[in-house]
Amino acid sequence: MLPGSCAALLGLLNELLHRPLGRLVRYEVVILISAAIGLWRAVVAWDRSGVLVEDDLEKDNTDGYSTVVQKVEATWSSLLDRQALRGGNPGDIPVDVLLHAMHVQSRASGVIGSFMVLVCKCDQANMRAIRSAWEAHGRPRTLRELALRERDEGVQLSPGKLKESAALALVWATRMLGFWLGILRVLADAGPGGKVNMAHHATEVIYAHWVEPFHGFLLRSTFRAGLRALPSRDDMLRRLAVGGSTQKKGPPTEQEIAALVNDCKRCVDTTTRVIATLRATLEATGLDDNQKV
Repeated sequence: MLPGSCAALLGLLNELLHRPLGRLVRYEVVILISAAIGLWRAVVAWDRSGVLVEDDLEKDNTDGYSTVVQKVEATWSSLLDRQALRGGNPGDIPVDVLLHAMHVQSRASGVIGSFMVLVCKCDQANMRAIRSAWEAHGRPRTLRELALRERDEGVQLSPGKLKESAALALVWATRMLGFWLGILRVLADAGPGGKVNMAHHATEVIYAHWVEPFHGFLLRSTFRAGLRALPSRDDMLRRLAVGGSTQKKGPPTEQEIAALVNDCKRCVDTTTRVIATLRATLEATGLDDNQKV
């Protein structure tokens, strides 16, 4: 059987081939090629157990934590604690600490399945843009200072329109973090809410709420096709319980799954607070973007 990402790519290509050629403008072709490369790499990264191995995801991601989700929660909590120590103003967090937290979270989400390689690529692009802008502005101490410097140099071209900048990357990073939050909420629900069809729920509820309103035809088609490859909730929990660790052999125990679900519950609360903080930073500095890509 073809990996889900390959099937998704074939579905997308089939859909595009039925469109009038004149409707595919140049930038759409570039996006299509990029998406095809990302989905193809997901196929290459699919190992015998069906678990994604992308870049350094095959290494032990737990680093002493019981699960990768616990590590994500602890990393984001540390970020929020630093903001509180600086007075609690939105964005009073070191940029390098934010980038580290984004990296930890992205690695954890990549364990879920092959489709997430595309989400991880988006995460990496956002991190690169933020780091590049941070270094170009002389590495200001906090995210808020970086945002203010970008505002003063005119990255807000018009209401709802940012040019390429750390601010624009932060807008998109917040949306992708919201997608992860939606997945976490299902994983954390041990009741009826956790019995949903994950692929359908991720497409019609999570993606539709957080990301789809800002995607044009090609990215929307790519994501919707790729989301069909998402594994079930139980399979996601199994993968996250293993967490990329090379030390764990065999399937996780019921106790390990229960511990992971509890970690997901804590991570839902912490991630919600992080998203609120990042949004408040953008709002406080008057930076916003609602363009479709």
